[in-house]
Amino acid sequence: MCVPGCGGTGKSQLIRGITQYFQITKRGKMLHKLAPTSIAAAEIDGLTIHSFLGESRKNSKKKQTRTFRPGDTKLENEWRHVKYLIIDEMSMVGLSLLARLNRIEKTAKHTNSD
Repeated sequence: MCVPGCGGTGKSQLIRGITQYFQITKRGKMLHKLAPTSIAAAEIDGLTIHSFLGESRKNSKKKQTRTFRPGDTKLENEWRHVKYLIIDEMSMVGLSLLARLNRIEKTAKHTNSD
């Protein structure tokens, strides 16, 4: 689902409503809410995309990225229940980060559709 709109139009309210629906229907573990910045993530009670991917951006001049391989049990466990991702502030997310998220999801879920 893509929910475009200018600031102040209620996108975060919609995300809170979707979250509430998932909680009421006992499917809260299936939904993860992500955002590119900590402020945006806090607004929707979610995580930054980098935190979700286990990447550290602080305290390092070198960008540290986690390596993901097929058969990575930790990765598979992290993604086991994830069926839905909501990414808030999508316009701030670069294509390379989206591609990385897609590759990781494919690895974790053992899918190979391009």
